[in-house]
Amino acid sequence: MHFTIKKLGPADFELAKQLFWFFQVDDDVADPLIPSDKYVEALLLKDSFHVLVALQDDLLVGGLTAYELEMYKAEIKEMFLYEIAIKPGYRKKGVAKALIGFLKEIGISKGMKEMYVGTTSDNKPAMKLYRATGGEAEADVLWFVYQLK
Repeated sequence: MHFTIKKLGPADFELAKQLFWFFQVDDDVADPLIPSDKYVEALLLKDSFHVLVALQDDLLVGGLTAYELEMYKAEIKEMFLYEIAIKPGYRKKGVAKALIGFLKEIGISKGMKEMYVGTTSDNKPAMKLYRATGGEAEADVLWFVYQLK
């Protein structure tokens, strides 16, 4: 399968909005919401926010978002892979691995030593992908989510 990986910039806000819509549809969000063009463009201007897409003949087949987090115990940054999804007909064809590999290269080029991603304990396909791309599970790590209302 031939596809290309692209890091989106401010001029690519329409493609970013397509990806953000797909993320929500893929997560079964009943009423997907997309921020304004101005907001998405501002996100894409941030050097610490990454949107990568996989394209086949200019058709979006998947993508990911990630954030660079500044640490304080040392003067370093770490990469947080926030979300990744591939359209059903393109799964298990190397698209997700290529996206993660591209993101790892961005982190390496910026001198980062660590990248991490979270998933649920029952998401076996995600765990298999993360292990296949060099991720190591930390069994004693739990995430807690706070609803700030």
